[in-house]
Amino acid sequence: MKIEQRDIVELWQQGETVCVTVSLVFQRKDGSGVMDRGNALAMARTCPDLPQKLGQCIQKGRGEVAFLAPRIIAFFTKPKTCSFELTLPDVVHLYSWDSEVPGNHCRADPVMVARSARQLLKLLDREKLERVYLPVPGVGDGGLEADDIAEALEVLDRDPRVVLVSIRPIPGMETVQAEKTPA
Repeated sequence: MKIEQRDIVELWQQGETVCVTVSLVFQRKDGSGVMDRGNALAMARTCPDLPQKLGQCIQKGRGEVAFLAPRIIAFFTKPKTCSFELTLPDVVHLYSWDSEVPGNHCRADPVMVARSARQLLKLLDREKLERVYLPVPGVGDGGLEADDIAEALEVLDRDPRVVLVSIRPIPGMETVQAEKTPA
C-alpha cells in the first residue's frame, strides 16, 4: 500500500474530506475532546471549535467514526485510558508505574484502528463520499509500526476511496510524493 506524502490541513483547505486520528479522551470541565498531538493538533489549530465537537462526538457516539465538521471525520485510534506499559515513550516520565494514563498519551490500539477502518468504509457508503484522506492511523504519534495495523491496512486497501497520507515517510511503507490537488 502506498502512502501519499501530503499535509492533512492543506488537503482540507483545498476542499477535500479528511480524517483526524484521535483518542477517546475528553475534558470533564468543558466537555472538549483532547487534540494535542499530530494531525489532530494541526487541525485543531486550524479549526478551533474541533475539540468541542470531538468531545460531543465522544459523549454521543462513544468512539464511532463520524463527522466532526464539514469534511472532517474523527477516526479513533486510542482508548480513553491505558496502563503504564502502553504509555508513549516521549511522555512516560510524566507517570508512575501504577498510573492510569489518559488515552492521548497511550500507544494506539490496533484493534481500535481496525474497527475504525471498518466504520470509515460504512460512513463512506452511507454518505456516498468519493474520496477521503486518512493519516496512516496509529503510526507516527500513535507509536505503532506498520505491521501492527496490518488488519486495518488490509481493510482500507480494498477501497480506492481511502487515500492514506503522511507528512513524513513511514518505515516499512512506500511513500510517494503526491501532486497538489487542484484548487
